[in-house]
Amino acid sequence: MSHQTGSLRTTDNLTLHSESWLPEGEPCAALVLVHGYGEHLGRYRHVAEYFVKQGYAVYAIDHRGHGQSEGLRAYVDNFDQFVEDLHLFVEGVKKEQSGQQLFMLGHSMGALISLSYCIRYPDGISGLIISGAPVNADANVPGYLVALGTVLTQIIPKYPFLKGDDYSVLSRDPEVGRAFEADPLTWTQPMRIRLGTEINRAAGRARENLGTLKMPLLILHGAADPYVNPSGSQLAYERAGSSDKTLKLYPNLRHEIMNEPEKYEVLGDIAAWLDAHLVNRQVRSPAHSS
Repeated sequence: MSHQTGSLRTTDNLTLHSESWLPEGEPCAALVLVHGYGEHLGRYRHVAEYFVKQGYAVYAIDHRGHGQSEGLRAYVDNFDQFVEDLHLFVEGVKKEQSGQQLFMLGHSMGALISLSYCIRYPDGISGLIISGAPVNADANVPGYLVALGTVLTQIIPKYPFLKGDDYSVLSRDPEVGRAFEADPLTWTQPMRIRLGTEINRAAGRARENLGTLKMPLLILHGAADPYVNPSGSQLAYERAGSSDKTLKLYPNLRHEIMNEPEKYEVLGDIAAWLDAHLVNRQVRSPAHSS
């Protein structure tokens, strides 16, 4: 496996950090990882390494304001900026992996970014996998706070507003929460008002346009997720226009299903789904790690 770091210049002149993991020899396909709110691509290295062992070329960026990318921490003026940044990145991946199928795997806010991307730019994406998607984002926050945020975003958009410091919501493995809190590249302060309202707005647009999504779709969610309501994944499954769609809820798993003790069961399910959607599929044994 070869590992490379890179950068991407956005249309408004921010530099975004990127990384790639490539297998030896010709990859079977390319996979773009899209991380969630307040985190960074480095939290998915075990995911990238797993799929490289399966023969995939794996790519990821830190969103603006996240990880090693530039931008005000955990902030965005408009959710579309995330989508357009991802579009620039994916276009580069397509050039580098010309002729290969390309799949996308997004988690949490990254799942919403991925959904929004695939609704807007479906060409060239062979399949989408989303985990813990906040499609019903406003269902996770009391109605009075949603209304208050709608007002305050016009006045103090960058103000940190919603505090969420119970990291046990991420995983039943307490080390996951401790590592998140201690990680210098994560955002552990309250969510900024504008980003919260933009997530709600993007979720509403996604709900309205799910019927246009025709590509193969795998929807995953921890059934015991206390952070993002699994009802959003159920709704995404019901409304998606794809004739090839699968919903899998994992009993007892919390928000970060790829960081739960059963993470390699989850990754194995994703690998099996990906392999089933390869045009030139070869039978490979799942790569396990302990």
